[in-house]
Amino acid sequence: MTSILRTTWTGLAAALLVASPFVASAAAPAVPSSVFFISRSENRNQVHYGLRLGEGCRPVGSTPVYAYWRMLERGESEVEDLLSVEGPVYGVADAQVVESTTEGWHVQFRLRAFADRPIDLSVTSINGQCAVQAWTNLSGKRAQLEHIFVKTSWPFSIDFVRLDGVGADGQPMRELIRG
Repeated sequence: MTSILRTTWTGLAAALLVASPFVASAAAPAVPSSVFFISRSENRNQVHYGLRLGEGCRPVGSTPVYAYWRMLERGESEVEDLLSVEGPVYGVADAQVVESTTEGWHVQFRLRAFADRPIDLSVTSINGQCAVQAWTNLSGKRAQLEHIFVKTSWPFSIDFVRLDGVGADGQPMRELIRG
């Protein structure tokens, strides 16, 4: 994983010189809803991961998970699509598994940069609103994923990647992956 991570993140760095669950309502927000995000040490901009939901909190289509930039350097509501050169690092792998459950819906996907670490989204309806949580393994234990932080170094390297979440017991969890 470390060599894949280093290669993938380094490639993007060269090209760019570079939570809690979300609750969606029926009204389309100015800024899309986010399940979790990636931030980097070089600026305040973040890559967020959202889930397209339809009626009854049903995931829309066979690939409902998507990534987008929140361009916080320009303003709180500024968003942009990922560039094609950013897809290998921040993009979502093409295969997504969408299943109905007794509680709502389940979507499994992988980030291209973390292909060996599946992320599971649980989707439920709470008081008529869609609630989505991202789950993965942090240090070998199941946790709700909230945030990924990437510490970059000049010119094109990654010092570390830190995954932050909350364990099943409600306690904060963190996994550090050295570059």
